[in-house]
Amino acid sequence: MKKTINTDLIRLRFIAGYLGEQLQPKWWTSSFFAQGSTMFLSPVFSKTAILAKYHGIQEAASRIHDERIGIGTSVFHLFRLPEAIERELHQHISDSDNMDQFIKDLASASDALNALVSFSDNESRQAVGPVRIGGHSDLKKTDSWRAVASYYQQAFATQHQTFPYYSEVR
Repeated sequence: MKKTINTDLIRLRFIAGYLGEQLQPKWWTSSFFAQGSTMFLSPVFSKTAILAKYHGIQEAASRIHDERIGIGTSVFHLFRLPEAIERELHQHISDSDNMDQFIKDLASASDALNALVSFSDNESRQAVGPVRIGGHSDLKKTDSWRAVASYYQQAFATQHQTFPYYSEVR
């Protein structure tokens, strides 16, 4: 995958993960971006606290998505992608000299929502619960991730949970 889409996917994970923790009602119960979390993580992850937050929100969000969508070798979502893509994303974030680029949108919930709007395709996309975005070939298409951002943006704005996913089987 291209470096740009990797950066966008990582930022989108941070934004959706952050909003899932911050907005009420919470979508998942993790607190990786709660006040004081950095102080808690720093003694153990002094140089990689942002990376620890990334993996924490990925795991918390993935569990909720998996419960609602299901787990299988042919079903993927923002927080659980095929192994090859996950390796690319991990390598990309690990090699980054400026981790702050990934969390620059997380100063507040309103900043994160605005960033999500900038990622979206500006289509009105509303759904409650699981919603299929496309097949596996769409995982590498920027436009399909813009649709995912639109679904999340609408869901966070209306306080209805939605779970965009990709699969070959409808």
